[in-house]
Amino acid sequence: MSAVLSTPKRSRTRAADLYLGFLMVVLLGYTLAGRGFAYIGMPPLFIGEILLLTGLLVMLRTGGIVATLSSLPGTLLAILIVWVLARTIPFLGLYSFDALRDSVIVMYGLFAFIVVVVLYDEPERLRRLVLAYGSFAVLFVSIMPIVYPGYQLLQSQIPIWPRYNVPLISLRPGEVGVHFAGIALFVLLGFRRLGPVQLALLVVGIAMVAAHSRGGTLAIVVPLCIALAMVPRSRQLAPLLMIAAAIVTIAALLNVEIEVSSRKLSVDQIVTNLMSIAGSAETAGLDGTKQWRIMWWDKIINYTVHGDNFWNGKGFGINLADDDGFQVIDEEEAQVLRSPHNAHMTILARSGVPGFVLWVAMLGSWVAFMVRAFLLARRHGDRAWARLFVFLLCYWLSIVINASFDVALEGPMLGIWFWVLFGTGIAAGLIHRTEIEGRTGGRATP
Repeated sequence: MSAVLSTPKRSRTRAADLYLGFLMVVLLGYTLAGRGFAYIGMPPLFIGEILLLTGLLVMLRTGGIVATLSSLPGTLLAILIVWVLARTIPFLGLYSFDALRDSVIVMYGLFAFIVVVVLYDEPERLRRLVLAYGSFAVLFVSIMPIVYPGYQLLQSQIPIWPRYNVPLISLRPGEVGVHFAGIALFVLLGFRRLGPVQLALLVVGIAMVAAHSRGGTLAIVVPLCIALAMVPRSRQLAPLLMIAAAIVTIAALLNVEIEVSSRKLSVDQIVTNLMSIAGSAETAGLDGTKQWRIMWWDKIINYTVHGDNFWNGKGFGINLADDDGFQVIDEEEAQVLRSPHNAHMTILARSGVPGFVLWVAMLGSWVAFMVRAFLLARRHGDRAWARLFVFLLCYWLSIVINASFDVALEGPMLGIWFWVLFGTGIAAGLIHRTEIEGRTGGRATP
């Protein structure tokens, strides 16, 4: 009798375990092949949408949906999803698939709910996820310093998806930079040790991104500084800095220059990019793209905060670049733009000030949730938990920074990663709090 009664639970557990494996495989595909991997499938069901639909089925089968709304970030996300739906459904008849495609910047937030349910249902899955990321870190840092420049140099020779004219491998510097930042965080926080060769490859990978993308550079530097401020002790910091100093010194002395797409990989190029972030650079192209962004963002603020689109925005489906008069060909993907190079401005333009306020409140509440979880773990002496919360917070922040300078959350390559980290953070906080309550027999408060 007991065996019969336990069968549904085992069935639900196996479904969730299989889904977690599927999720990890898809995330790996996005990191290694980028936009090229996203086109697996048939419209409108590409691999990201298949992952989402199967995840929703697993979530319903597993149960525990209440846990997704037990935190303030989860509740605000649910409200934001409802608002975005209200600004998407009226435009389906006019823009059809484009309306759905534009709405994923928030609708992919359903992944956060799926992850919360899957991990909170069986906390051991969180440990599996962390261990799997350690293996991913070694793989990524070993091959991406070769794959990324190879892609930049051989773009025209890479096979394409015949129906979409998209290369099977299509990597953006910001996306690559985010994952180098995540791996650096993972290493410096003590979750995985890398040998000297792997540390050197990590430095080279970061340098490639720094030479190619200013937003990618900030997405690496800022989270690492925050992480080291929150957890200052790191056994691998000294060897990483020594190897980085040696590589930069040798490259400067030998005046090493490597062509990667439109910019060179060199110490001078990295310095130029850093100067353009801080102020003004002599390179007209760098300052030109910065001014183009600022002008577009100013226009969005004018027609929303100070204009007729205050309450509703322009909705999801319209091509903002066309409608706002800032259309250019995206050099990275050789296609026209649809949204400004800033996820926050996209939310403001499409969903109005109410949607933007919900968006900012949700982001802020998640950061507060993670900081609170970090303080709670540190107070109770749970150093591994504390480092995990710092890792999730700073990795997620890296994506936010990159999305502030590029079209990132609007696609699945980083959009799904963003929401998976969002959900993992909530699940980890709930699991740790439950663990403490079990140990102390009372309420866990920092």
